[in-house]
Amino acid sequence: MINRIKRLWLWFAIRSVEITIDGQTECLNHVRDPLLHGRIQLARAEARRELARLRGQYNATLPPGKRITWRLA
Repeated sequence: MINRIKRLWLWFAIRSVEITIDGQTECLNHVRDPLLHGRIQLARAEARRELARLRGQYNATLPPGKRITWRLA
């Protein structure tokens, strides 16, 4: 039961980070300031690292032999 709750929380966190990355990508299309553009790219790179970490934790909660392949973010 605890494993299911942890998996649910991780799924929510993964989805939240995916939404954040999508929003950052959309913002890059509208930003003209090079400094701000660079900051958004750095934040997006950090969010991608966090996404990879969360996906690894999620996969660790699955039973042995069952792994999910994720689409690229």
